[in-house]
Amino acid sequence: MKILATTSVTLGNYVHKTLRKLVNYPTEIFIGLALVFGVLFVFQLAPLNGTDEFTHFPRAYQISQGTFWEQRLPDNQYGGYLPSNINNMVNGYRNLSRSSDEQTYKSQAKELDRTYSSTNQVGAHRTQAIFTSVVTYPPWAYIPSVIGVFIVKTLALPLIWYVYIGRIFTLLFYIALAAWAIKLLPRGKWFLVVVALLPTSLSQASIIGADGLVNGLSWLIIAYTLAIFAKRVPLDWRRLIIISIASLWLCVIKDGYWLIAALPLVIPIKFFGKKIHGWMWRIADAAILGIASIFFAIRTSHITASTVLTPRLNTYINSKAQFHFVVHHLLLFTGRALAQPFTKNYDTVYEGLVGIVTSRLIYLSLPIMGLLYLVLFLSISEIPVMPELVRYKKRLWSSAFVILVGTYLLLSLAFYVGNTQVGASDVFGVYGRYFLPLLPLIIVFPMVSALRLKLKPTTVAGGIIVVIFLSLTSTLLSIG
Repeated sequence: MKILATTSVTLGNYVHKTLRKLVNYPTEIFIGLALVFGVLFVFQLAPLNGTDEFTHFPRAYQISQGTFWEQRLPDNQYGGYLPSNINNMVNGYRNLSRSSDEQTYKSQAKELDRTYSSTNQVGAHRTQAIFTSVVTYPPWAYIPSVIGVFIVKTLALPLIWYVYIGRIFTLLFYIALAAWAIKLLPRGKWFLVVVALLPTSLSQASIIGADGLVNGLSWLIIAYTLAIFAKRVPLDWRRLIIISIASLWLCVIKDGYWLIAALPLVIPIKFFGKKIHGWMWRIADAAILGIASIFFAIRTSHITASTVLTPRLNTYINSKAQFHFVVHHLLLFTGRALAQPFTKNYDTVYEGLVGIVTSRLIYLSLPIMGLLYLVLFLSISEIPVMPELVRYKKRLWSSAFVILVGTYLLLSLAFYVGNTQVGASDVFGVYGRYFLPLLPLIIVFPMVSALRLKLKPTTVAGGIIVVIFLSLTSTLLSIG
């Protein structure tokens, strides 16, 4: 018994010492876990079986061919003309995802993998491919994936590697942006580590699409803004240019997130060397973001006004009629949208925020999701007050509140106009992953408030590492 007790104490001391070291390296912990599990996700998830990957991949390939903007096709559809073998691969894996019989799925999956792992010819003929649902995404939303596709094309690798290498570059861009944001954050680093390693976040960053880029850019903008407020990084022109590029890039990928892109505009003028420099930058940045957002919104609204992006059987979707309804019932729509998160039909959004693999695959178990919510709560509750930020309490609280509520309403409006039956009482098609860009804004509230839990950093970091490891392992197993 004495030997067992001595061993337990020794092991406990070793674990405690290890955690005390790890608590100072949140960025490195994130990079390590994200690389390991991200790469596993890339190769474990069947090709093109990620969320909307059947439409994102053809769009990325189209851009790699030099066709930067979508082409209008017959029957009021959008898409392009892809090499025959590329198109056959997309259609083959799409049909595979619809297979309901497990035995048939496995045999067809092996056949498809064998075919496209040994074929490196894209096909001499071009065939029509429809990917209307991603028509509103601009070419710069796919820069990471396009780099991967272009490399595979240059090396003439088998066709299946277009998907895998495209995924890997999307993942690497995401890891770089998220790690940069974690390093910059003055407080709440472990909270962002949890958010960035949620199964939802990492699985979306491990497939071809725009979500990983949107999340990374959003978190970088928030982190830079808070770091400047806390005077943890100097405010110089180099950093202002980085912030401006990130903000512009974000607001012209998905127009629902332009409020996050505008967050740096609340940086006090007195932080600049000269007031005139501060006003010059603020006016120029606001003008660029405003003009870009307006043109982007006009372009996307012009397309959606005449096109049903995601048609559903027996559902009347008409963007013009829906927008007309919203304009004449603005208070009714706003009230319904604000009340919807408190209704039962929003439960899948809350589950999907932490536990979903994709829209079509399996969820994590409820106990694992509960643990994820627990570590999110613990990681934000132990954030200490920052005196440097308390003096800007009203500015930061009001900015965070406006962005949180405003972005939620913008996203709800977008899905109501383009994806919901005219006059419906609920917004259709909103998933938890759309709110991931907003989550780091929550750390503003404990950083300027005296209310917090008194927890040991080692306790929080240890719990986070264990729970994240369990959740990512469970996700990996569920994909298999």
